[in-house]
Amino acid sequence: MSTAAHPFAVLEAEAAKQTASEDAVRRLTAARATLILGRDARSAFFATLALRLTPEVDWACGTMATDGRVLAFDPRFVTGLSPDELVGVLAHEVMHNALAHPFRRGGRDPGRWNVACDLAVNPLLLAAGFALPAGRLEPGAGRYADLPRGKSADEYYARLAEPPAGGADGKQPNDADGGPDPGGCGGVTDPAAGAPAACESAAAAWQVAVAQAEQVAKGRGALPAGIARTVGAVRRPPVDWRSVLRAFVSASACNDYAWSRPNRRFLWQGLYLPGLRSEELGDVVIAVDTSGSVGPAELAAFAGAVDAILSAFDCVATVLYHDTEVQGVQTWRSGDGPLVLAPVGGGGTAHACVFDWVDRHGVSPACVVCLTDLGTRFPDHPPAVPVLWAVVGDADPPPPFGTTVRVTAG
Repeated sequence: MSTAAHPFAVLEAEAAKQTASEDAVRRLTAARATLILGRDARSAFFATLALRLTPEVDWACGTMATDGRVLAFDPRFVTGLSPDELVGVLAHEVMHNALAHPFRRGGRDPGRWNVACDLAVNPLLLAAGFALPAGRLEPGAGRYADLPRGKSADEYYARLAEPPAGGADGKQPNDADGGPDPGGCGGVTDPAAGAPAACESAAAAWQVAVAQAEQVAKGRGALPAGIARTVGAVRRPPVDWRSVLRAFVSASACNDYAWSRPNRRFLWQGLYLPGLRSEELGDVVIAVDTSGSVGPAELAAFAGAVDAILSAFDCVATVLYHDTEVQGVQTWRSGDGPLVLAPVGGGGTAHACVFDWVDRHGVSPACVVCLTDLGTRFPDHPPAVPVLWAVVGDADPPPPFGTTVRVTAG
């Protein structure tokens, strides 16, 4: 038979919770003050965005969570962090909103999405000098040692294993640690129960807020490189890389005039004039960096896009697989079927070998397309041929010559 709790015990428990809540609020206020009083661009950026969030006690959330408006926190979690870790976790929640993580989950598994978001955010914060709890999730470390760094939450989500059965309630974390926040750095929740209009409105508001925070930060210097690149991506969404690739290759085609293809614009006038012929491309060289940073998903997406473009031309594509030297050569001709890339080699990367190979073999390509992460050594002098750098990841700075486009698996 159960007995009711003693009234004084209930009051004491509530008083203890109230005391813990007040202590946690003071610590959170101090963490925000640390950012506000900071004199560098990093502090100004995160302070400006942190002030948009309204702290609310939530004893059930376990750590922290944000939906773009509220910063829910469990007082026990807050009081268990060091001052530096609390500043880092606050920045962690800010970055989730800056990258629109709470607003674009869609139908994806909540636990798996939270893990993917942490994998995208934590390396940026650590590189920027923030401290995070020891249990943080990182690509390239622990159970995620096989995952590369520098990917988006969407890309990490695609690479993570499917959640086990039983996650229909939306709380299955898909991580061996268990709990709604396996990384112990705070998570994301959908605004207004995931209503599309609310998500779209919140995402737009945070995009504006990020731009404003960037302007405030500029008054105190330069943001850390990784944060600056991320902010740039938020403010300037990536272009359709397939369109850039198509335009680049098409511009390299042999565009001349042929009487066999009359210009239809003038036929109605009785004028029989030559038409523009662009179906001949000639030779194309595709250089594939085999250092290991280009994953199967990127390879497949890139090969499919290149195949769709080259199939429209009469051409020969020479694929060079290289690290610091050319390790393999593949030849593909129009009509050979789908282009399938199969890299060989490994180790470091240098691109001088690509252009040396072209010179030695007397190839005069219409263009050279290099698939790489830009972790490379460039030739001392630019080649006398159009070059497109199809870049995987967020490498910086850009190459010293040629055109650059970011390639994603999506």
